[in-house]
Amino acid sequence: MKRELGTFERALVIADRHAPFHIVSVLRLESAPSPQIVRNALKVLQSHHPFLSARLLQEKGRYYFVRLIDPGLPLHILPRWNDGHWVQVAEVELGNRIDVLNGPLFRCTYLYDSTHERAEIILTLCHAIADAASTARLLHDLLKTCVSFTDEKTVPLRGTGEAVAPPVESRFPPEFHGLRFVLHALRFGLGQVVDEISYRIQTRGKRTPLLHQHPTRGRILSIQLPEDLVDELSRRARQEEVTLNSALNAAMMIAVNRELYAGQQAPMQTFSFTNLRSHVSPPLSDEELACYISMLRYTVRVEGGVDFWTLARDLHKKIYASLKSGDKFVAAAMTESLIRIITELKSFRMSTTALNYNGVPPIEASYGNIKVTEIHGFVSAYDLGPELSAQAQLFNDQLICDFIYLDADMTRDEAIAVSEEIRTILLHAVGK
Repeated sequence: MKRELGTFERALVIADRHAPFHIVSVLRLESAPSPQIVRNALKVLQSHHPFLSARLLQEKGRYYFVRLIDPGLPLHILPRWNDGHWVQVAEVELGNRIDVLNGPLFRCTYLYDSTHERAEIILTLCHAIADAASTARLLHDLLKTCVSFTDEKTVPLRGTGEAVAPPVESRFPPEFHGLRFVLHALRFGLGQVVDEISYRIQTRGKRTPLLHQHPTRGRILSIQLPEDLVDELSRRARQEEVTLNSALNAAMMIAVNRELYAGQQAPMQTFSFTNLRSHVSPPLSDEELACYISMLRYTVRVEGGVDFWTLARDLHKKIYASLKSGDKFVAAAMTESLIRIITELKSFRMSTTALNYNGVPPIEASYGNIKVTEIHGFVSAYDLGPELSAQAQLFNDQLICDFIYLDADMTRDEAIAVSEEIRTILLHAVGK
């Protein structure tokens, strides 16, 4: 296998060169499998997914995925200290770079308590080989394979052999190739320039995301919203004709504005992420490891006292219009240029907030005797990235919101205040 990286994949590598940038997923388990079973299951997955046995090759200014002859299994077994141990390990994982030039492009830590059969699987993946959809599917397959070893049965997984998914831009619809793509890109690029100029003018003399001159560490924080609140919020969102993604993003922006910006009236920028797997031709299944996403930035006017549903509608209209016009394809192809500009200039942050809403992942509450009590997902905090990022997903009838922030942007108490303000905003949004 020698496959050149596509433009979006290169963007992620460029970001990682500046500071560690990868995915960290956590499965919290009861009646957990033994470390040996987890080891065996990981070996099976590694044999089925070429990207898990790969490294990056840099050759004449280009990057390639190449297969390792002997990739080894980067699994670390650690004794589990307590219920909060996984948070410390996950934060360390987020800040430790993956050695992409030597590989493999992932690692796994297993925190195991043999006395109480509780454990956490902490899986770290190079972002260039995986997105939220394929990561969730990989975790599902890992637990299924653990059960097969527990039952002493062989459950074959659908393997990809030597084949790997091509770069996402190679599967864009026909109207986003050649000259027609150039016209789309010119329109999109001009719109982004106008938006940025307007943002700079309107925020002159006002607080914007701060640049840091010294190293800073990423921190994580999670909240869970109960089923009744999620149901009422979803129902009200449908009435207001907005998505849950737009509602959650609006809540994040208002909370940050109130807690960190003293409620100032000003435009704020946020990133929203789109899964492209069902939009490319041919579509790509979640079983295949790859990064098939697009990130789009939106600017909306925010103040501490803004009406929540008004902001959610404004944001939703912007997102809907851009997705309908095909901006999701253009943005994916132009992300490399954006990341190059940001990391070379180091003069501005990407946005104030960012949200990736994953919906319902394909992870079950139990696999044989193995019980999954919680799932969490994080992407490395970035000194040039948003002040507050989040991964949100539904599991066991709860909405799990996993926040990532920098300790230079806010203290732990400030981060807790922001997260609780988000909860309060959503409660008020449904009349509670």
